Amino acid sequence: MGVPRRVLKLGGSVLTCKSVPYCLDVAVTRQCLSELRDFSQGLVLVHGGGSFGHYEASKRAPTRIQLTAVSMQELNAYIMREISVLGIRAFPIPGRYFNMEHLERVIELGYMPVIYGDVRENGEIVSGDDLTIAIAKKYSLTALFATDVDGVIVNGKVVYELDRLEDFVGLEHDSYDVTGGMAEKLRKIFTANVNSLVFNGKRKGNIFNALKGERIGTLIKVRE
Repeated sequence: MGVPRRVLKLGGSVLTCKSVPYCLDVAVTRQCLSELRDFSQGLVLVHGGGSFGHYEASKRAPTRIQLTAVSMQELNAYIMREISVLGIRAFPIPGRYFNMEHLERVIELGYMPVIYGDVRENGEIVSGDDLTIAIAKKYSLTALFATDVDGVIVNGKVVYELDRLEDFVGLEHDSYDVTGGMAEKLRKIFTANVNSLVFNGKRKGNIFNALKGERIGTLIKVRE
């Protein structure tokens, strides 16, 4: 079975105009995807919901669950089409159907798995952050988080390295974000004991450099 070599989470805030429902930032999305092309073999790509899934999941409408699922499928379809244009062999895995055996099988067949945050039929949110952290923990990888900020911000400055959650001063997050924002991301990282890199995916070259192994943004170092 195929074994992942890298795992990258593209945040919904990077790919979408997060304050405008159902708005894909096409230029940034294309830039991000083009930067990962050289690393697609063995790469697991996870993407968030942004103004698609988060928008629907934040509503209290009777159709919230089905529209959240459909909105994430719609966003994933846009992303898969852009990936195809780049000539990358990829295969989508909805978060609600994700398991490690399926992931390994997709890699073994020569595809880059593209997993996305999702919702189960009972309304439970399947977080892209949770999926990314679980994959990183299982295969002893550094979880790469491409966000819309330059890293973890403490007292107005980007922290180069963070090894204690207590050193973090919480950030406000968008009202659409039903998965908790930066504070919750960090809590999950430290709880899982997974080394991670948080950086700005909108900045040209950052995704390429992160996948290449460069230190950018904030390194969250919870283990040697």
